[in-house]
Amino acid sequence: MICPHCDQSLLQRERTGRTCSKCNRQFALDPKTNSLRLSDIRIQRVVAKLTDGGRTRITVNQLWFALTRKKTKQGGGRAGAVGCLAAGLPVGLVLLIGGLSADVGVVAFLGFLLGAVTVLVYASSLSSAKRAVEAHPLSHFRSTSMSLWVSVYGSLPSGVVDERHFRHPAPPERVNAVLLCGDASIAAFLAANGISRRFGIALVTRADQVAPGSVPVIVLHDADVTGCQLAGDTRAALPGRRVVDAGLPPRAVMSAPGAVPVRGPKPSSGVLGRLRESRALTDAELEWLAKGWSSPLGAVPPAKLLAAVTRVIERVTGAKDADVTKAEAVGFLTWPGKAAS
Repeated sequence: MICPHCDQSLLQRERTGRTCSKCNRQFALDPKTNSLRLSDIRIQRVVAKLTDGGRTRITVNQLWFALTRKKTKQGGGRAGAVGCLAAGLPVGLVLLIGGLSADVGVVAFLGFLLGAVTVLVYASSLSSAKRAVEAHPLSHFRSTSMSLWVSVYGSLPSGVVDERHFRHPAPPERVNAVLLCGDASIAAFLAANGISRRFGIALVTRADQVAPGSVPVIVLHDADVTGCQLAGDTRAALPGRRVVDAGLPPRAVMSAPGAVPVRGPKPSSGVLGRLRESRALTDAELEWLAKGWSSPLGAVPPAKLLAAVTRVIERVTGAKDADVTKAEAVGFLTWPGKAAS
């Protein structure tokens, strides 16, 4: 690995005790001793990308998703599993039937073997995304990688906030809308990036925290059965209030190249029935959810999520970014013109 302090390449025997033998400085992570094969330099590189060079703040949860994304995607090869099943099973059946019809035992056995292996590979691939996440839990990432980082550098990587200890700013004096997000990590992410201050947004994590009034309520949720019910439940809890479902809709992640779908237990028929009655989802989305698929907000790239939420807020409220308004007041980013006489 490369020492994050002196940029020297270190063999394993040259970095015992997580200390560089060339500059005698300690580092936090050794790729040989953690399950994600992390190094300080890799953490710095990933954080720089996620924070857009320090312009955006992210949470520990979002960093964890980014670092486990590749393993989850490798394990979640649904398309490959389906392709394997579609290609291997028919060939196996043809060989099996042909071998039995022609009384050729070897061919029939090969057909049976191919079919059995294909089914096993398919079943294994469908559940491997969930196993990939479970093999690298967020709690372990916090208690090992991030704890070691803080012990060496004194704080989390620059631009990363711990959502568990994040202190939300005071609500704005003028509230243009309420943003309801059940994921405390994403609520902290939005608050850390000034959504409340910039647009006059009250951030809450539960419907019963929405203050009485007439401003619209924007609902942000995971692409799962619980999340897809949140907007409807909020409308029922706040009759007469405008409620806008901002997603994450299943269709946004079902076949998106960079999405991270995870398969879990199948939802009950009662839950699916209520979703079907709401007519908020397509048949394809309902089928996807019925198979146990889901995808969390935390897996959405932070910059993309922040931009999407900003667009929804601007559309719903007509509010303008407070920073942009202030800049325009002093002529920032305006076309040069003649001085006023």
